[in-house]
Amino acid sequence: MMYLLSPEGREAMRAVAGGPMLYAFDFDGTLAKISPDRESVKLTRSIHEWLVALAKRAPCAVISGRALSDLAPRVNGAVPYLIGNHGLESPLTPPVTLLWADGICAGWRAAIKGELAPQVADLGIDVEDKRYSLTLHYRGSEEPDRVRSVLSTLLSRLNPAPRLILGKCSINLLPPGKGGKGEAALAMMRHLRQPAFFFIGDDETDEDVFALTEGLAMGVRVGQHAGSRAKFYIKHQGEIEDVLRFLIHRLDRTPEQGQPTDRPAMSPRKEAEHNG
Repeated sequence: MMYLLSPEGREAMRAVAGGPMLYAFDFDGTLAKISPDRESVKLTRSIHEWLVALAKRAPCAVISGRALSDLAPRVNGAVPYLIGNHGLESPLTPPVTLLWADGICAGWRAAIKGELAPQVADLGIDVEDKRYSLTLHYRGSEEPDRVRSVLSTLLSRLNPAPRLILGKCSINLLPPGKGGKGEAALAMMRHLRQPAFFFIGDDETDEDVFALTEGLAMGVRVGQHAGSRAKFYIKHQGEIEDVLRFLIHRLDRTPEQGQPTDRPAMSPRKEAEHNG
């Protein structure tokens, strides 16, 4: 993996941002700091401003595991295209597909609250119901590897068998054969008539995008990870501001003012005041 904010990484990003492109981002752990309290997660004011600025210059989307109803108020209008439930809940998803997914998840919810309830309770699992998918969280567990193994075995008893996407101390259950951030990103790219897209994400749920063999011009993972299919990485979530700032300067063809990556980037509003 190449560090995106190295001279070589910046040159690669400069080349990618030289043409038409969809810019897509994961939410938790990428645009917003990850937190054990998922209800408290939100964009900082400066990242919101950078996203608004980027969306004025190019098509932008946020692709998240959160339900769309949960994601939308957190993004707060910064970008026009939102995709939730790991790609399943998209503006491009046919209503009949969502009805089908809702029905399947209803059956899983009943099983988890019924026959599987004692085992789920013993594991200390927090069940997040997103209507069209479910996420089972075990962030507070002292034995996450054991919990994941036992939980995977339990979930194999569900009918129909879910598509499992592993997250950070969580397992996501999607209806079989449906969803996935990669498929959703490609569909949005084609819908917007863009030849390629740029994507940043932070965990295993985003590897669905990084594994694409078409459409993905640049895949960036938050945090260096030896097993990732992403070709580039940034060191931590705080560097997302530097990336957004770089892209905007590139799209505007303005000088990319060198700013050390260990210092916070100025928001568009503050930068205008500084340069004015």
